[in-house]
Amino acid sequence: MNGRFAKESGDEENTEPVKDKPAAVGAPRPRYCREYARKRLAEAAPKLVDAFLERSIGGSVQHLKVLMELTGIAKEPVVPKVAKRRGKTLAAQLLEELGE
Repeated sequence: MNGRFAKESGDEENTEPVKDKPAAVGAPRPRYCREYARKRLAEAAPKLVDAFLERSIGGSVQHLKVLMELTGIAKEPVVPKVAKRRGKTLAAQLLEELGE
């Protein structure tokens, strides 16, 4: 039977279970992949920004848009909301009037 997952007839001699090979030197374990990727991206960030700048100076609108989004230049400045003080409650007003 020939198929994607079927063994070929010549493969019977090699019936040892496949053992996981040790990871290459410097390669992260699966649970550390996100941390590793973030670290590598942070190391390469200056080169990436320089490449985006060169392309955008050359006239690439897509690269300029990405740079604008990364730096936050395209966004409007965030104006903090002024907290309004709440007025007196009805109970406080009535107590104040009765106290006079």
